[in-house]
Amino acid sequence: MTRAAARTLFRTSLYSALIGLGAGCGCGWYATCREPSVPDVYPLGAINRAHYETMQANGQAADFILHQNDFVGSTSELSPGGKDHVLEIAARARSVPFPVLVERSEYNSNPGLDENRRSSIVQVLTDLGIADASQRTVVSPAYGKGLSGREAEADSGLIRD
Repeated sequence: MTRAAARTLFRTSLYSALIGLGAGCGCGWYATCREPSVPDVYPLGAINRAHYETMQANGQAADFILHQNDFVGSTSELSPGGKDHVLEIAARARSVPFPVLVERSEYNSNPGLDENRRSSIVQVLTDLGIADASQRTVVSPAYGKGLSGREAEADSGLIRD
């Protein structure tokens, strides 16, 4: 093969490769092909909004936890604050999908008491018109570990460690 023929073959293959790159989706070889429905730039705040909505949903779900201090001592009777809490849960339960959690006794030391508390909450919610209270009410540890009094004071900035 002569040198001129080799150059012609090289140029022909180079041109056909460049044409092939641009012919696939209508874009030039220098541009990336995008689906027309995918925007180049997201609207301002769209990424953060999804994150904040998730945090807000998690905060609302935490409102549906009945803690141990919502009950009188080691009984299944609701304290005055616990009664108010259950009324707030019943008012919102129809419009949100969150489960109602009854906080488990420490180290799961008294499963019978936990079940009695659950049963009493199911009964109260059923009486207040929540039809699926039996399926939505569960005994579980709270979502987050609570703070001791000393830790809470330190977090509030009232004392310094």
